[in-house]
Amino acid sequence: MRTPEEDAPLTPPEREIAALAKLYDRFAHSLDPFSAGRDEAEATFMQSIADWYDSLDPPKPTLHEFRKGVIVRCKKHLSASDKPSAIPPG
Repeated sequence: MRTPEEDAPLTPPEREIAALAKLYDRFAHSLDPFSAGRDEAEATFMQSIADWYDSLDPPKPTLHEFRKGVIVRCKKHLSASDKPSAIPPG
């Protein structure tokens, strides 16, 4: 069985994943789930995924599987770019 990462078969430029990861972070980790900014970030993220998916040549995974693979890449990017605070706790 294929993993979600395999279902997002393209290796996009790092700046594209960085931009998608920023949008993902804005809506997935929003403190206000009803804010207009959160909704806008989610809509832009989903449209970017759909546009990217439409540009793929067949054979391709389902849109759902492709989106899951992209989200996995976004989470990895966010995790890798998360810098610990320079201020010591306490």
